[in-house]
Amino acid sequence: MSDFAAYPLQTSSPASSNGTNFPPPLLGTSLRKERGAIAAQACDTCRARKQKCDEQRPKCGTCQRFNVECHYREPQPTKKDKTLVEILDKLKVLDVLNVLENKIDRLTWRMDHLSATCHPNNTNSMKANHLAPTPPLTISTGHSMGINGVHPAVAHHRSPEGLSNGGPDALPGSASLTEDHYQYVSAAYQMLAWPALQGHLATIQSKCPTRNLKSVAIEGPAIALGAQPPMDQTIPINLQNGDNYNLGPVSAPISAFGLDWDIMQALSKAYFDTISLLHPILDRHTFLTQTLPTLFKNGVDHRLQSIIAFLVFALGEVALGTYRGAPINSHGGRPSGMRGGSKSHPPGIALFNEARKRLGFSLAETSLEMVQAYTLASTYCATCSYPMGFWKMIREASLACQALIMINPGVLSSPQADLLRRAFWHCAVMETCLNLELGFPLTGLEKMVNVVSLPDFSTSFTDYDYVSNQETQYQEHFASQIALRRLLVEFHGTLSRSPYNTTAPSTSSTPNLIRHMVTDLERWRSYLPSSLQWQEDTPGAFPSSATAYSGPSIYSPLTTSTATTTTNSTPAVSPMLPTLQAGTTFMSSVSPGVSGVSMPRSGIIPQAVANVTTSGLRSPPVSHQQPILNSGLGLQQHHQPVPQPQMFTADLDAPPTRYPYAHDVQVALLRSRYYYAKYLIHRPFLYKALHHPDAMTQDDALGAAECLKASLKWPIAMSPTCLHKRFVPCPFFFTQNFFGILVLLHLVMSNKVPILTKIKDTLCGGERFEIEAKKTVELYVGWIRDLRDVEPSAVWDWDVVSAMYGLEGNG
Repeated sequence: MSDFAAYPLQTSSPASSNGTNFPPPLLGTSLRKERGAIAAQACDTCRARKQKCDEQRPKCGTCQRFNVECHYREPQPTKKDKTLVEILDKLKVLDVLNVLENKIDRLTWRMDHLSATCHPNNTNSMKANHLAPTPPLTISTGHSMGINGVHPAVAHHRSPEGLSNGGPDALPGSASLTEDHYQYVSAAYQMLAWPALQGHLATIQSKCPTRNLKSVAIEGPAIALGAQPPMDQTIPINLQNGDNYNLGPVSAPISAFGLDWDIMQALSKAYFDTISLLHPILDRHTFLTQTLPTLFKNGVDHRLQSIIAFLVFALGEVALGTYRGAPINSHGGRPSGMRGGSKSHPPGIALFNEARKRLGFSLAETSLEMVQAYTLASTYCATCSYPMGFWKMIREASLACQALIMINPGVLSSPQADLLRRAFWHCAVMETCLNLELGFPLTGLEKMVNVVSLPDFSTSFTDYDYVSNQETQYQEHFASQIALRRLLVEFHGTLSRSPYNTTAPSTSSTPNLIRHMVTDLERWRSYLPSSLQWQEDTPGAFPSSATAYSGPSIYSPLTTSTATTTTNSTPAVSPMLPTLQAGTTFMSSVSPGVSGVSMPRSGIIPQAVANVTTSGLRSPPVSHQQPILNSGLGLQQHHQPVPQPQMFTADLDAPPTRYPYAHDVQVALLRSRYYYAKYLIHRPFLYKALHHPDAMTQDDALGAAECLKASLKWPIAMSPTCLHKRFVPCPFFFTQNFFGILVLLHLVMSNKVPILTKIKDTLCGGERFEIEAKKTVELYVGWIRDLRDVEPSAVWDWDVVSAMYGLEGNG
């Protein structure tokens, strides 16, 4: 093994004069423009008359005028078409060979597994079964359209069995690159099936007797979704006090559900000021000016308008609970990052159940509202840690989106087009996460990525939208997430050895392929708006265009004197209501003790709203100048905060800085997904270091070092974002990645693998890396510890992590 020199991997590429980067042309190719398609032939009648044919189908104009049969000859295939047919025929033969090879592999694996099961005392068999690596996956050729014509992320779905066969084919998204000792896997549980990591897990098996650590390769998706018995994934339908939930009538006035005009607007504003900026699928102006007045006047019914409203109200209560609710638990004196409600009664559950019971009336409807309803429902399931519910709802949203586009293609050029594009790309990003981390089959949405353009936010724009976008650039964040998702799909296809990728020549070596990917990933980061850019080696830094948040401090707790302060701001009012007088607190109707306005006690009182008043705090008014959730626990103070050197910190005991409009969540999410992409594409180097250390080269060592460094201190796990875990989209995606990284860092820090120790000491910074790794362990352990209180999958992960790191009780 050669010595490792510390020089960086290539991260830049030539740029054109206008600032646009283009990949270098391949050798032997030219830039000559390809000739366009040849026009179709004329029909037989026009050919016989030797006149021009207008080529209309099924009858041309001439045949219609003479009322004769119109017949077109089948066009002869061009040389290019014949070549394509030959290629497809060869691919079919390869598919047949792959299927036969996979059947043999599965049969061999099942016979070995059956022998080990029937003869558990056969130590030789068990030893061989333990030491033998998992049979490699052969990636079959798929024909599902995607970014470059075919979506490489679905190439691994080769057989009807999918994930259910329980054999080696249960490892989707993996490729064995045996010619140069690399192996790519996309999911954390696949990585944990590597023989070296299985051997490391075996050393702690005795400390974790309740978990079978060898089963992670087969049961990984079930573990990640918390679907293993006796874990319960049922969304509760009972109230917090244990009484049975009264479903009540489908059609009723809003007062029957404990709602009035003020509460509806407060919950709506809470949703649009936070969660909607992360998932901008609704039009705020339309909802506030049309949906709310209609519900206030006519009440709710079974239609989608009422369903969407209930989902918005439920998510608004989640937002209020996240900012103002009490932590659901405390670990070692440190409050949990899960706030509001409890596992059995999450915030907004009663309102969500009202939407859920009405959803069945619209199952067969094909409309934008149907897509939005499923998307909102999936978002709620994610905020309350119901992974199975999230997967099912986002799948239904994707299918509803496809049905709408297929049945009514004109919707892409209608006034609803931009909202549909937002929902489409949101579903695409979520599907990619599920596919990469769990290998779940794609719904077919990826076949339309070349048809559906990027959103341009051309719908009605309110003052609220303008202010929130100026404060957070949420539109740029959303577009950047879409672009990063496209890169991830291309990287996954390339590393999976899909024959349908164009990122690099298929004959390139793995280091060269990854070097191309690193260049593309850095180009994506360099193209970000200046307000989104950051220094890569400081994941917690403020964006490059800012040094610290300089907005007003509106997060201070209320004192006795400020708790009775009123405001002169006048809230938005309904045209059916008299104007509220100055000094009226917007959410005053929640509690008679605050304003003297009575509330119906028989209905559903939003939990987070009630908590604010019962705790003696007064809610800030709805104002056009500031978001309702900026306040955290109080009203605005007249002083500037102390400038913070970092936007995110690994010190979980430091007082958190809160940012308006969940801005920290948006920034942390974008950066964490960048580090995830970098960590993922460098992981084949780590496999080689663990299993073929004697074959390591200098490039391999640098790649393994980049993988280790990219796994450290993802901002999504740092403060203050980790205190708002309900806002994080698809949180179990990060839970599983953090679990895999914790196992990996434990192996690295144990210094049991000489090659990793040398890479850590010479290429990762040595002592500095160890310090950062310890901080990372604390962050990721804290994440899993918080999520185990509500997320079933985190319970399994916590049992293993606590045994591995010697944590007891609450840690």
